[in-house]
Amino acid sequence: MDVLQTTRKLQTADERREDVLAAALPHFAVKGYYGTPTTEIARSAGISQAYLFRLFPTKEELYVAVAERCMDAVREGFRRAAAPHAGDEDAMFAAMGDAYETLLADRDLLLMQLQSYAACQEPAIREAVRRHYGLIVDMVRETTGAEPERVTSFFATGMLLMVVAAMGAHELDAPWAVGLMAGIDKDC
Repeated sequence: MDVLQTTRKLQTADERREDVLAAALPHFAVKGYYGTPTTEIARSAGISQAYLFRLFPTKEELYVAVAERCMDAVREGFRRAAAPHAGDEDAMFAAMGDAYETLLADRDLLLMQLQSYAACQEPAIREAVRRHYGLIVDMVRETTGAEPERVTSFFATGMLLMVVAAMGAHELDAPWAVGLMAGIDKDC
């Protein structure tokens, strides 16, 4: 008797969670928390909606996990960029600014950051976004040892860079865009 062989690899729940997070990111990034049906995420992940809810009991928990992952990527990107320049505050800020520009080239990560702020009317999302944004700020402050004003300026510039990247203004030749980009100091 022939035994049918299958090439399908069984995955653990943790591996499936990773697949779901990866599948959810582009959906949440484009449509946000309110506009993304979980059926689309389940379909993209190749699982049933019922199984999706076994992995993440609520849509909100899934959204929070995706938002946290994106913010953790920013924090880790900053940490890696600053590490080789320990002790040189200016070089650390320059490296972190360059790293953020690179991170913003990932359209899903960029849009997910914006969507995360927009979804902050939901208490659990607001708490997660605050907590993870705070972790980024604390890491930058502790790593650089910079004065509060410089840290604030760095984050203000980062927000401007995010908005510029979201609307593609850095690609424009319009006087307002050129002037705005010329005035951005990533090394705050």
